[in-house]
Amino acid sequence: MKRRIFVFEFITGGGLAGQPRLPSSLLREGRLMRDALLRDAAALPDVDITLLHDTRLPAPDFPAHLIAVTPDHAFDAGFEAAFEHALATADAVLIVAPESGGVLTALTARVTSAGKTLLGCDTDACRIGASKSLTAGCLARAGIPVLPHYTDAAALPALPGRWVVKPDDGAGCDGLRRVDSVHQAAQALRPGFVAQPWVAGEARSLNLLCARGEAVLLSINRQHLAIDGDQVALAALAVGEVPIDETYEALARRIAAALPGLLGHVGVDVLHTADGPVVVELNPRLSTSACALHDTLGCNLLAATLTVADGGPLWRPAGAARPQRIDLTEAVDVA
Repeated sequence: MKRRIFVFEFITGGGLAGQPRLPSSLLREGRLMRDALLRDAAALPDVDITLLHDTRLPAPDFPAHLIAVTPDHAFDAGFEAAFEHALATADAVLIVAPESGGVLTALTARVTSAGKTLLGCDTDACRIGASKSLTAGCLARAGIPVLPHYTDAAALPALPGRWVVKPDDGAGCDGLRRVDSVHQAAQALRPGFVAQPWVAGEARSLNLLCARGEAVLLSINRQHLAIDGDQVALAALAVGEVPIDETYEALARRIAAALPGLLGHVGVDVLHTADGPVVVELNPRLSTSACALHDTLGCNLLAATLTVADGGPLWRPAGAARPQRIDLTEAVDVA
């Protein structure tokens, strides 16, 4: 008997159905993640996929049972009926949703409450991972180097150089503003945001496969940033371009031990400094760089996640990575 898996990707699945336009950058990344999961599913003969589908978008090229979410289905109205129907008929659920506003945590809690197999991090890990300050505190207590963060403008240390101010629950560069001094950072800091010194180093990200306190480091990726005045954006990812070494493997294991609720794919943003990697933030869900793992490592991430959710062993790469580049600048708004 086939296993019915409900895959919910927020942007393509109607999470913004009540808004007049789908943001182009989010739409491109959402499509990449949805289609990567569907490609993995197509290789699994014992799996059927249920997918919520925003009807403003073309249907995916991979087989799935689509549940339509129309433009008049606001996130808190008709969307709810579609989500509940997909949840009720599923054996297992994989959620890809933003951490901001507690969305990922809330949806994960609904899956757990419904008694379905969760193909992802548990509610507590999602809650911590959604907050840069909570993540930094949790990892720092485990002795893991983290980027300094401050939430009180009066407590900012008088460090020279640039600072960044960004939402505590944002992902990546969303809402990030770069300023020239600690004084400007104090002026820009407001409730719900954190301030961090701009630390010299190479922006990297990690793809981890986690299983309740254990982790395998799948790839180290270079992040190419586009800086325009006080705005910083992620322009491209070079997945698997950085060779894996013991320092990074140990970091992956320590992160998983510090947050034992992590399961499946986890993305970690780091700065590679002269003293080694420093954690910037953690994404307790599928992230864009994971879309290249099939071509980079031959990894079927959905199959690997199903295995660990069922209590099986962690998948491990059999050979060296074949680096893949993901450009994030090609995008078109959808009305």
